[in-house]
Amino acid sequence: MRDRGEDDDMALLVQLFAPMRRHLGLVIAAIVILSPTFVMADFSDDFRTVNQVDHNAAIRVRDNIEVHSLDGSLTPAQLDDFADLAEKGAADIGRFTGVPPRKQRILIYLSPRIDISHTYPHYPGSVHHEARVFIDSERVEHHTAPYLHELVHAVVGDGGSMWLEEGFASWVASSVASTYGGYYAPVLSQDNDRVDAQAREVLERARGAAVAANWFDSDSPDLSQRDRRAFYILSHSFTKFLGNTLGTSRLVRVHRANNVRALELTSGISLDEWRTRWMASLGESRGRVAAGR
Repeated sequence: MRDRGEDDDMALLVQLFAPMRRHLGLVIAAIVILSPTFVMADFSDDFRTVNQVDHNAAIRVRDNIEVHSLDGSLTPAQLDDFADLAEKGAADIGRFTGVPPRKQRILIYLSPRIDISHTYPHYPGSVHHEARVFIDSERVEHHTAPYLHELVHAVVGDGGSMWLEEGFASWVASSVASTYGGYYAPVLSQDNDRVDAQAREVLERARGAAVAANWFDSDSPDLSQRDRRAFYILSHSFTKFLGNTLGTSRLVRVHRANNVRALELTSGISLDEWRTRWMASLGESRGRVAAGR
């Protein structure tokens, strides 16, 4: 049960952030419908999670990350291991992308009440707007937490469009795990070695390529529950293709420009043309993928 002071704080924050609901910088690992109402509802829930955890927290501090876990949700040894894993992961992401460490530590909240892992590259409910990551502690316990995916969001920041942010996070997370160690936990797409086969299956379905074109033309597409898995798979595969074609450093610059047109402005090639080349690279035998139909 919350005291009156916490209720007053929550009301103040909702009032404060109401005008900027669409600019909270929230990236969610398995929900891509970011309407203003949804974002604020999720932030309200996260605000309560922060209060609950910090009221009774087991804390581990490393150079680049700080883990706050609801006391008792993990053993001390499990918490130590995860803090070390996350610290290494954040450093490895910086090593792979060339992005320097953030000035403030990345705060990671662990609790069994967190349903879907997600990240705020700039948390709105704090003075410094540091990155905050929210992960289900049970997934940490079972080594199925998408910690690398979420840390990519925290380290690299906003990317200007949902497909680039989510695809980039999955591509980098898989690349880091295979290159430097740690583990890749799929959000909705498999690792880099298997995601193209998944994408080919999605695109070979009726209207698959046409739907993908509509998704990528929007910075935040309105997706149905059924569409989310396909969206993550295609975003991952497409971003992997861009990374392999442009090179990591150029794709990082595109991402960090935080501009929906950054790919076209940086490469001189339209999004439509990039999409056509990617679909052709998948080698779908019946022609629908390569033709974009």
